[in-house]
Amino acid sequence: TTAVGEVFRYIVEAPPGMDPNEVRALQDWVVRPQLRIVSGVADVVSFGGTVKEYQVQVDPAALKRYGVTIDQVSQALTANSANVGGGQVRRGDEALLVRGIGIFDSMDDIGRVIVSASAGKTVLVSDLGTVSAGFRPRSGVVAFNGNDSVVEGIVQMSKGSNAAKVVADVKLAVDAVNARLPKGVRLKTIYDRTQLIDHTVRTVGENLLVGAALVIAILIVFLGNWRAALIVATVIPLSLLFAFIMLDARGIPANLISLGAVDFGIIIDSAVVLVEALMVRLALQDYDPAGDLSPYAWRKRTLKQTVVELGHPILFAKAIIIVAFIPIYTFQRVEGKIFSPVAFTLSFAMLGAIVLSMTLVPSLLAWTVKRHPMAERHSAWMARLTASYRRLLARAQARPVAVFAASGAVLVLTLALAPLLGSEFLPKLDEGNIWLTISLPNSTALEKTQEIEHKVRAILKSYPEVGNVISHVGRPDDGTDPKGPNNMEILADLTPRSSWRFNDKDALVADISARIRRMPGVPTNFSQVIEDNVEEALSGVKGEIAVKISGPELDVLTQASEQVAAILNGIAGAADVAAVRIGGQSEIDIVIDRVRIARLGVNVADVNGAIQTALAGVAVNTYFEGGRRFDITLRLQERSRASVNDIAALQINLPGGVGTVALGDLARIEVRQGAARISREAGERNASVKANLLGRDQGSFVAEAQQKVAAKVHLPAGYQITWGGQFENQQRAVQRLQVIVPITVLLIFSLLFWAFRSVRKALLILAIVPFTLIGGIAGLAAAGLHFSVSAAVGFIAVAGISVQNGVIMVEQIVALAKGPATLVASAAEGAAQRLRPILMTALMAGLGLLPAALSHGIGSETQRPFAVVIVGGIVSATFFTLLLLPLAYPYFAERASQD
Repeated sequence: TTAVGEVFRYIVEAPPGMDPNEVRALQDWVVRPQLRIVSGVADVVSFGGTVKEYQVQVDPAALKRYGVTIDQVSQALTANSANVGGGQVRRGDEALLVRGIGIFDSMDDIGRVIVSASAGKTVLVSDLGTVSAGFRPRSGVVAFNGNDSVVEGIVQMSKGSNAAKVVADVKLAVDAVNARLPKGVRLKTIYDRTQLIDHTVRTVGENLLVGAALVIAILIVFLGNWRAALIVATVIPLSLLFAFIMLDARGIPANLISLGAVDFGIIIDSAVVLVEALMVRLALQDYDPAGDLSPYAWRKRTLKQTVVELGHPILFAKAIIIVAFIPIYTFQRVEGKIFSPVAFTLSFAMLGAIVLSMTLVPSLLAWTVKRHPMAERHSAWMARLTASYRRLLARAQARPVAVFAASGAVLVLTLALAPLLGSEFLPKLDEGNIWLTISLPNSTALEKTQEIEHKVRAILKSYPEVGNVISHVGRPDDGTDPKGPNNMEILADLTPRSSWRFNDKDALVADISARIRRMPGVPTNFSQVIEDNVEEALSGVKGEIAVKISGPELDVLTQASEQVAAILNGIAGAADVAAVRIGGQSEIDIVIDRVRIARLGVNVADVNGAIQTALAGVAVNTYFEGGRRFDITLRLQERSRASVNDIAALQINLPGGVGTVALGDLARIEVRQGAARISREAGERNASVKANLLGRDQGSFVAEAQQKVAAKVHLPAGYQITWGGQFENQQRAVQRLQVIVPITVLLIFSLLFWAFRSVRKALLILAIVPFTLIGGIAGLAAAGLHFSVSAAVGFIAVAGISVQNGVIMVEQIVALAKGPATLVASAAEGAAQRLRPILMTALMAGLGLLPAALSHGIGSETQRPFAVVIVGGIVSATFFTLLLLPLAYPYFAERASQD
């Protein structure tokens, strides 16, 4: 499984008064096996409740009185319950299997086991202590709402499985299990990953539908022909289908961001250019009735010429955008898994659109022009807009230096203000829940942690914004989690925001945190279910920001981590700051004296075995109840292992059975403070400090924190500080972009040079690209968003669109420049003629993502920066393309000297 593998949680609801052991047994022996066989399920972890076991608890006084040791009791119990196979015996034509049956059939059988027999005197287990049905010492407790002890199941998905399908299959299995459970017992769902998936898919779906509607509306308005608009619109679903088929063939999963990044305007603009060019040609070229061609044949020939002439420019323009995505293809690790599907989805969709534009669209046009002229109709509003644009361009051409200077000044000012945006890896995805972690001092007993948990749970339940609350104290009994009894984790579902008293989730969390922190010594860490698992998987620390100090000595690491934590606490925006505790674990150390045990001939293993059996207890055999199996455990009676003196009195066997010796005579027993945890990376010890952020971006916080820590924390030689968490992902992505983006620009320049055979024209088109930053940065500022990897992907995409629009305009200017007109006049006329297709493609690309840019639904957080940058970037790119490119063309053209 992976960090996002926990997809489903449930509790076993049982009627009041039902034996807790039976509730947990139903989970372990009925529910869990049925859910584990569901396809895509890696494991089902049981947490909470009591695990039944049969307990043999012996009295040290009885052991001493009968002259036996606890090791002898252990050996007797291990040797007296088993079945064996005795092969086969032939009886006539039959072959009879031989079985030796000797397993325990009742608790009385356990008590009747002989421990020793000498001189006609036998010692039974029942003579030495008690045999009873009990439960394993609890390492964790789960509470739900007002119930202080429940049994929970956590379903973990296999790596690479589809979460929606796995959860759907698990729900079917849960329904089947519920039908088999005893009356009054049922499984109740408390966490379902598909709820988040459904919310996000619904948000993305609504944005896509509204975006598609806006794109089609733009087509109808600009083309003035509903048939032409409908033909272009057919490309949308078919190109998406092509993309999904290709993604499936490549084994690339579509995710929230890749689906939300689908921009119908970018996808269908090739079909728009083709249809618009055909309509213009049919309107400008007069049909000659005296010619050899019929009206339909003439229109069909015009269509063929249009497709042939525009095929190369359309393919080239799309190639530019796909090449612009190269930096995204190179992302690795977390950012690669998130954003690579964006590039592949858009690239496959554009490839499908190119194929459809060259095949399906001409076929539909040929069928349509047979019945309808399809010529462009006069549009008064478009004519007025074009006239206004011509006047604006004429005024700009009269003062080119002033226009260039003003445009450059706006760009420089925007870039100067850009750092104020702040930066982060990704905006937080609102999962609709709160995951609260509290770590008390390391020596805190399970019962004390439960007492604090009860109070915290009551605080959470007092908020009407909070729905169900399930809490976990300690760890599951399967040993898969290293957390101690001092740790608690609480999952709180949130109600719909329409009824909230708080403006946003951050305000709710801040209020809850303030109330909990009124309890002394209770540190908090607020996160979300998936976010918490991902953060812990990234850095091993539960926090957005992780600072790790590595080196050899634990005391130095502890002191440095506390110093770093104090510095972070003093920086604005820091929340839930804490140094992960290394020490503070109280322990009883039994230090074996090797000289003494050597004198008596006792081995270390003998001493340690007796300690483990007597104090912790060991499973010495198995008791069967039908198909269920329960451990038979052996240990001293609880009252005989409650103090250091009791431990010192434990009797250890001497070799040859000559007698026993007290543990206190073989070892030094002392209570001291030890290390609770020692973390290592690359074989080196480290201490960690974690922090979350409220109301501040990661980039500026880390920059300030690094500066202050470097100035105030001075480590000895052999120690170092590293920074990680989500910030590490951002840094890695930015560093890769710094290398790959220049290479990509060089590739785009090469394509432009190959298309125009001109360095100047290629540089002219690329020179417009930086102006996309103006709209993108302004959009992020207006939306209150930080610069993130999602926004960077948006800038990459809008750069490709900007180059495409520049190619559309320059091609027309180059064609007109071959005539007698001057370069200035050719540039102005070419720009005016390309006004409509450029506006159409820009508006479609912008409006296609406008719903995503304005969305605030669950799941919109991660795609909003991408959409906002594209919408804002297209506005500035279109404006400056229409203004600066025709203005600058005469200076970049090879015929510039003629003017």
